[in-house]
Amino acid sequence: RDTPVREIGWGQWSKPGVPTDGLEVCGIHPHGLTCEKTPEEWTGSLQGCGYTSYTDLEQCKEWCCGEEDKCGVRGSIEGGMGYWMYTVETPHVKWMLPGATNANYEIFGGTFLNDRPQSCSTLGGAVRISNTILIPNSFVHFDEGSGDIDGFMGYMLTRTPIGKRSSEDNANYWTIIIDALNFSGPVMYMSAWFWDSRVNWHPKSVSWSDHRALITYIAQGFEGSIGSHVLTDPNSGGKWIKTSQIVFPKDNGSDTTTLFTGHSQFDTDWAAVAMEPMLSGTGSADSQKPSHIMQSYTDARVKPECNTPGEVSAWKLWTDETDDEPETDIGGFGIGDAVPADAPFLKASDAASCHTRLTLNTKKLQCKSSFCKTRKYIRQVKKGSEYSPLKDKKVPKYIKKALNLLQFKPTKLNDGRYLGPPAETEKICFDTPGPSPSDPRLYCTRTQSGTWLGFKWYRFIDQPELNQVFASMEESERKDARCFMQARIERLHEAQSSGGVPRWFDAPQGENDLPKKKVAIDPALLTTPPVGLEKGYVPIPLFERNREMPANCEVFVGSVTEEPNPLPEGYYEGHVNEGGGYEEEVCLANPESSGPYTYPGTIFPYHPTLDPTARKGYTVPLRSDVTLDDPVICNLDSDPPT
Repeated sequence: RDTPVREIGWGQWSKPGVPTDGLEVCGIHPHGLTCEKTPEEWTGSLQGCGYTSYTDLEQCKEWCCGEEDKCGVRGSIEGGMGYWMYTVETPHVKWMLPGATNANYEIFGGTFLNDRPQSCSTLGGAVRISNTILIPNSFVHFDEGSGDIDGFMGYMLTRTPIGKRSSEDNANYWTIIIDALNFSGPVMYMSAWFWDSRVNWHPKSVSWSDHRALITYIAQGFEGSIGSHVLTDPNSGGKWIKTSQIVFPKDNGSDTTTLFTGHSQFDTDWAAVAMEPMLSGTGSADSQKPSHIMQSYTDARVKPECNTPGEVSAWKLWTDETDDEPETDIGGFGIGDAVPADAPFLKASDAASCHTRLTLNTKKLQCKSSFCKTRKYIRQVKKGSEYSPLKDKKVPKYIKKALNLLQFKPTKLNDGRYLGPPAETEKICFDTPGPSPSDPRLYCTRTQSGTWLGFKWYRFIDQPELNQVFASMEESERKDARCFMQARIERLHEAQSSGGVPRWFDAPQGENDLPKKKVAIDPALLTTPPVGLEKGYVPIPLFERNREMPANCEVFVGSVTEEPNPLPEGYYEGHVNEGGGYEEEVCLANPESSGPYTYPGTIFPYHPTLDPTARKGYTVPLRSDVTLDDPVICNLDSDPPT
């Protein structure tokens, strides 16, 4: 309820497992270890990590390369709701999409990144799918409606065939599908290239693109902090604290708050089977509709085994560790204080396909129909004693006045400098093949929270995220792969245009039995393709700023055509994070190499056929050397004019 000044989020983390027969070669690129060292440090186990021949590189035993699991399969797909200080400021909660990371957080999925420039060669982790929703690079906003943002959004992470480059392609295309009040369907997938580009240094390398590397780790939870102001009593050493105001959603008709609900897991490759008729245009007409996918989801889903809370389920705060006080927990807020009895809790949780639900002690909270507000004033009588949340009226007026003079101020860390327009080193994959020649105009829209977005319409296969997906393929295979993928996305868009909001999945307990209604996506993000681009084209964001309109808008989406509340002159001065630079592309020579080598150098991408021996080496280009072919003609409705 106050200006967020610390990062806090709640969501999920998913990671891959190793194939059942293990790894033959190290799961990380050995050159990534040498690029971070100086020649004087290349000793011991690091000596074998600087070869330019992949067969010689097998000798690298540095770090986990020398361990039994050979570093495992790396990567993660993360994300959820929250506030992140490195993103464009907003007073409202956002949904992080995407959250793909690879090679120990060396590269991140995103056409633009919030805090650093993004190279064309590292794209591929945020391929846009839908033509009816714009996915910003600084994350998704929700509809305020007439009041608070309050509701549930369905999230699914699953392997799908949407990114297939040929009929034989069996790579993992991890896809995010969402279900909200006003939108349902796939929004983004991670290409095989994104996982291969920093891992597949050897023809036998296994990245998360490999069909044998499935999801084996999933976690949910909170992460981060809230803001606080502190007054210290010089005599006792005790403290008065004012925290950021926190509220919890209150379930309909119950003194509980439900944070996650309706879980499903799948023991089969159901989505690949269910979506193939729609994408390939085969099978019956009914099998090519979203309703078929919805029914397949219902038939294939398995309810996980639900758990009961532990003996301590209460929501707490923890102080930061200081020189004179250790990290200390603060309880007594009234969130989850009562540990529910196992049998009744499990019965309700089973009916909801497992939920994370906490009790609300309305005597300790200020509750209205939708939300319960926590106590934001905390007292420590003397140094080392317990902290206790207090009612407002229990706080002396002079203390409250002093604390309220301290306001939570915006961090002003992100002025949008990395969020477009594309920098010179990024332009090539935005300009080649480039946006639709039929309609290359810049469209502009403003979210309810004041974020301006500029976007253009790209043919699906021409979007920047797919630049290296195709460049890394053999030239003889490239055109067929592009046309194969374009035809499939046209069919998906056509199936989605049947009217209304076709559901791809739903709450397993039923929408009406959710603790709250579904949340709606900010209408500014919902798009209607221009005439002539109704299928096969996707909106790609090229500009994103807080309360700053793009200078060259050509088409306005929505009623706002100028910024109603521009930021003051010098708003970010002295605050903005300058961010990081580009990663190293050329590594110094070490005794085992014949000279400097480029990183990641030669990569062996997952091949779009079932033949593992067909993997060919591809030298990842330097930023200055990125290229791609001109648009292809596929004899499809979405072909560019000739």
